Amino acid sequence: MAVITFAAFLVFVLPARSLVNDLRSRGVSVAAEVVSAPKNKYGGAGNVKVRFAGPDGEVDTELNDWGGERPEGLREGTAVLVTYDPREPTRVLTTDWVEDPPTVTLPMFVTAVLTPLLLGGAVALVVRRRKLLKTRS
Repeated sequence: MAVITFAAFLVFVLPARSLVNDLRSRGVSVAAEVVSAPKNKYGGAGNVKVRFAGPDGEVDTELNDWGGERPEGLREGTAVLVTYDPREPTRVLTTDWVEDPPTVTLPMFVTAVLTPLLLGGAVALVVRRRKLLKTRS
């Protein structure tokens, strides 16, 4: 289980950092219109859809998540500054998150806390089992 939670942590961290690095190096900032800003089943931001002028015309896409989180406070019909990858315009984040991404998101935090707890539990279980087997011998 510790390996699985660590892998989940990496799934949240690595793609997000890679996206931010790519957008910082070659991203283009433009104003985008928020087409849809639904809430997920937990009341947080859902898949926010935006529309902006890309290199080959208008682009309709969803904002990428950052470590399992989406930007809060966006309302349908409002404008937001986004940064997109001109090579792949569907790779887009709010410019605020490109310049200053969240340090830790809830999914990152949960998996980072669970990994050492589960690893410690596994080690404690192995040590306890060895002690029991030694006393029986």
